[in-house]
Amino acid sequence: MNKQSIYVTNQPLADALETWRRELAGSGFFSRRATEVIRVDDALDRLTAGPVFAVHSSPSYNAAAMDGIAVHFLDLASASEASPVRLEPGQFQPVNTGNSVAPQFNAVVMIEEVHVLDNGEVELTSPATPWQHIRSIGEDIVATELIIPEGHRIRPIDQGAMLAAGLTEVTVIRPPRVTVIPTGSELIAPGTAGKPGEIIEFNSRILGGYLKQWGAEVIAHEPVSDDPELLREAIKQAAISSDILVTNAGASAGTRDFSTDVLGSLGRVIVHGVAIKPGKPVILALLDDTPVIGLPGYPISAVL
Repeated sequence: MNKQSIYVTNQPLADALETWRRELAGSGFFSRRATEVIRVDDALDRLTAGPVFAVHSSPSYNAAAMDGIAVHFLDLASASEASPVRLEPGQFQPVNTGNSVAPQFNAVVMIEEVHVLDNGEVELTSPATPWQHIRSIGEDIVATELIIPEGHRIRPIDQGAMLAAGLTEVTVIRPPRVTVIPTGSELIAPGTAGKPGEIIEFNSRILGGYLKQWGAEVIAHEPVSDDPELLREAIKQAAISSDILVTNAGASAGTRDFSTDVLGSLGRVIVHGVAIKPGKPVILALLDDTPVIGLPGYPISAVL
């Protein structure tokens, strides 16, 4: 007969959470943030790993904000309805919205206000103000300017700002990798015709779904039979590639519940047993500095 596990503790929920957070803090878990560089195009809803600064200004040149002609505002200082001003080619520059304005010009007159003469000259009846209808260099974003702070969830408008500022890649916090390991010799794959005593394995889908909603990258492990050596090997291997492990079933005190003993042999069991119902058999353990959450197999208990 297999040796049964016992509850190491049966703590109130608040005490268990405080103990668990203290142990995680002591292991450095909260200060570890793996990062990765991804394309700005793929960065929607990701968290920035550090402040993001503009590479160049936007616009990076003086740009026309209207269709019309670029002029020097002093050339139109005397323009009026009674005394129109005529400009020869060379004294103005035809522009469309977004075009670069030549350095010798410092204002844009809308095309609706321009009278084009047959000889190529233009006639204007209103003066212009300096930089009217011109988007100057850096009007939206200035080179080296902070665009997005650290820890910011990237929105569509942030993606546009980064691209406009010359960035095509951004360093973001990598989502934590969480491996979910269902356990139990009775488990069979969904879609399989089961025999008496066999159970379709669906808990890992529920747990994985919640984890994905919370921002994790989920690694689904194949079910592990009720064999302590197989469970030990599965946990050891999963810990290598995971930030967090979740085991499902085997957390209670039955003759085939090996999770507590296996986790105790590989690391430290911090909590086993919390005063909640259902969900009492939960295990909280550390393998070196990798957190392991051992959940009971009953679906409602696991979810709670």
